[in-house]
Amino acid sequence: MRKYLGWLVLFCITLTAHSALSATRSGTVTLEFDLTAQEAGKEVKLWVPYPVSDEDQLISNIKVSGDYANSAVYTDREHGNPILFAVWDKDAKSRTMTVSFSAERKEVIRRDLPAEEPAWDRNAFKSDLGATRLGPIDGEVKKLADQITQDKKTVQAKARAIYDWACTNMYRDPNTRGCGRGDVCALLQKPGGKCTDISSVFIALARASGVPAREVFGIRLGKKAEEDITGYQHCWAEFY
Repeated sequence: MRKYLGWLVLFCITLTAHSALSATRSGTVTLEFDLTAQEAGKEVKLWVPYPVSDEDQLISNIKVSGDYANSAVYTDREHGNPILFAVWDKDAKSRTMTVSFSAERKEVIRRDLPAEEPAWDRNAFKSDLGATRLGPIDGEVKKLADQITQDKKTVQAKARAIYDWACTNMYRDPNTRGCGRGDVCALLQKPGGKCTDISSVFIALARASGVPAREVFGIRLGKKAEEDITGYQHCWAEFY
């Protein structure tokens, strides 16, 4: 498994490269699902992102309960994301599930970008340089990326130029549903959206410029002793 010491988070505070522990936040997250209102007489299925520990966070005490018929944790083959899956029979009168877990998260700040860009292997970042269903890297996207980065020679310079372009040309549209769909072609025509939209445009432009980039989806922890974090989902953009 490769170690992403050079991944830089965008759209949070600043372009910043070595991890430093500034603070931590911890708590218990509880997710409650009630699908009882779904159409009767039909099997109902639910997929939920499953939390895992990594070098920057510790997940523990995971508990899953409910009146589902079956449940299991699966792993997405393409990206390796774990997913909690549950299914209710067609005759179920109630369809509820509760997931809770303890989380301790480090604040990661990356500073001191190297003055001289180190060598890196493009083959190691194929998945972070390719197109996606809603994020092409050819056509109008490639044309715009080349225009933005036309005089930029390094990864950092290209990423900075695309970041500045996104900050200048895109805006947060509060009417966007959820975190947005991330439809890059549509967003180039109407550059308003939310975190997934802005991150997706940055990533497509970066990849079209040969800069490895990816999205990270998660949920922010609250600041109060007890808080409703229903709307705290967020998408971050990173480049390597």
